[in-house]
Amino acid sequence: MNASEPDIRSQVSDAEWQLRCELACAHRLVAHFVFCDLTYNHLSVRCPDNPDHFLVKAQDVFMEQVTASNLVKYDLEGNQVAPSPWKAAMSAYNIHGAILRERPDLNAVVHTHSPANLAVSAQKHGLLMLSQQAMRFHGQIAYYPYDGDDATRDGATRLARAMGDKWLMILHNHGAVVAGLNIPEAWIQHHFLELACRAQIGALAGGSALIQPSRELCEERVRMFGRLGLYDASSRDWVAGRALVEKLYPDHRS
Repeated sequence: MNASEPDIRSQVSDAEWQLRCELACAHRLVAHFVFCDLTYNHLSVRCPDNPDHFLVKAQDVFMEQVTASNLVKYDLEGNQVAPSPWKAAMSAYNIHGAILRERPDLNAVVHTHSPANLAVSAQKHGLLMLSQQAMRFHGQIAYYPYDGDDATRDGATRLARAMGDKWLMILHNHGAVVAGLNIPEAWIQHHFLELACRAQIGALAGGSALIQPSRELCEERVRMFGRLGLYDASSRDWVAGRALVEKLYPDHRS
């Protein structure tokens, strides 16, 4: 930390600092495994001390540069509520704030524009059940038509309401949103969505006839893996992910 930077650690509760470290870790993991869209992709989480506040990435940093200290805090109406030299992009606090405002049952949100999910978002048929990763999302996906206004408060509210009771949404010509009860869950499910999208683009590009799994098989995969509450901080993928970040990117805790 530079001498001119505030000591965020001393200004927040232990629970919030732990959550800040967890959210910074998740940003590093998305950056490590997924091709991100410069500074424009974000993860957010509801604050433990006030469910009407959330943490989100600052606008001037890549995911690879997110730390516990440079995350910024907003309320669900889009107002920055804690002193900080950083601020979030309007699209970030509007979209993430709207989803958390409209869905009090959700606590964490991942929104990305990867080449794979952008490609699927441009296909009329949406996500196809071509892989076991995709099958976990059978019947669980909301779709939202691109109107060019989703970064504004009103547009973000329409986007959030279009999710209905789903926790995953593909935004036509825009990207994807994956939410969860906690950061590990949102990150893990987003990772499987990314794999499903990559597999779909590869399979369609191959030009051969495709093997379509049965509806019964897809429904069984959903019962096993396509529900909220499946993952948390004890999940093996998150435990392994945190160990990777601690080894490669220990500065995320600064």
